[in-house]
Amino acid sequence: MSYDAIKADRSLCTGYRKGLAGKCNGQLYRCECGAVGCRQTYDDNCSEQLFNVNWKCNKCGAVAKYEGPLNFVNRIGA
Repeated sequence: MSYDAIKADRSLCTGYRKGLAGKCNGQLYRCECGAVGCRQTYDDNCSEQLFNVNWKCNKCGAVAKYEGPLNFVNRIGA
């Protein structure tokens, strides 16, 4: 079974990693300004990246003011 099939019921980040053809597939978070995107460990690592490693929002600059992960499912074996 593919990764995409396993995670199909979750809304993962649809962006792509820069320099690579692969999807980011990160969890989504919502900033207090309403923007939604993923968090990455490096700046400019994903086309849909909203937060950097320090939880700073790339849209409004808020730090550590987020809701999420929006797509978290707490299931055994998920």
